[in-house]
Order: sequence, then C-alpha cells, then structure tokens
Amino acid sequence: MSIPEPYLPPQSQRWGRWVTDNLRGFLRKRDEYDLATANAIRQLNLATPEPMRGLLTRQTSGTVTIASAGTYVPINLASTLDTDVSFNLGVSGAPNVSGLKNTTDQTRVMVFIATYDGKCGNNNAMGLKLALNNVEIDESECTSFAGGGGQFGKTMTQYMLKMEPDDEVTMWAANIDDTTNLEIARLKLLAHAIR
Repeated sequence: MSIPEPYLPPQSQRWGRWVTDNLRGFLRKRDEYDLATANAIRQLNLATPEPMRGLLTRQTSGTVTIASAGTYVPINLASTLDTDVSFNLGVSGAPNVSGLKNTTDQTRVMVFIATYDGKCGNNNAMGLKLALNNVEIDESECTSFAGGGGQFGKTMTQYMLKMEPDDEVTMWAANIDDTTNLEIARLKLLAHAIR
C-alpha cells in the first residue's frame, strides 16, 4: 500500500508529513513482520518431523528355503502393507520384500516389532533377526522352539534403530538346528517413529 504525498495548505503540511511518515514506518514494519513470520513458519515446517508408521502382514503360509543350519536368510515372502494405518513407510524391495522402507527425506528413530508363526522340523529351534539394508542386526536376534510333533511356534523380536531416507528394515529367519525348510504360517512387522 502506498501513501500519497499530502496536498495540504502550507500551515498543515508539517502535520501531514508527520502522519504520512508514521504510516509509512508502520507499513514498513508490518512488511518486515510478515516476512519474518513467513520465514519462521517455513523453518518450523522444515524442522518438524513427519509422522511415520507402518504395518506389514501376511496371513497365508509360505516356505523359506534353508540351506545351512543356523544361517539366517531373507524371509522374502510377499506381504500386505496396511494402508489404513501406514504413513511414510512402504514395502521393501528385492531381495527381501518382507520389510518396510523409509519413503521420506527425513532420518527418524524407529521402533520395530517383528513376529512370525513357523515350524522347521520336530523340536527344532527357529530364529528371527532384523536387517538394515540387508545387513543383519545380530543384536535383534530372537529364537524359539517350534512345537513338538511339528506344530507351529512363535518367535518375536523388538528393536530400535535410526532409519535414513530410503533405508529398508527387513525380516530374516533361520532353522537353528538343521536344514529343514521353515514354513511360516503368518508374519507381522510393525514400526513407528519415536523421534
């Protein structure tokens, strides 16, 4: 908004100049404030982490081929991303589609809970680990026994880690005792950001 120069009689010109100078100063300050406010909001938007969460499930049986006892392999069973609850996490890609991928440009600290129901021979132990970008995280390892008589048993792990943009966290499994293939009845991978 521009303020015209005053066209006042000579005796009123000083008053007119004072009014217009003060109005110009006010408008200049308002423009500076608007610019500072817009910049502050922009910086806040850039610094505020986006929500991030994901849920991957599979409810149908699948087989994981085991070549060596005690050696972890990618589960790599196609699973379903629950799009009603997932946000900013997608399904991981080959060579292991049993995982979640950071689809944002932000680095976040994430909590993961992974579980599967499986069997791999009578009374054999089965294992579960998470991997970050297909590098196994040994500290995430958990093992359990499949039931006697070939029943399904459950193994579960929980872990917390930092995910960079495009990082993938996937599920890996093992037959701890022999080379009997692992049959997985169902699996779940849940993740959410905590920072």
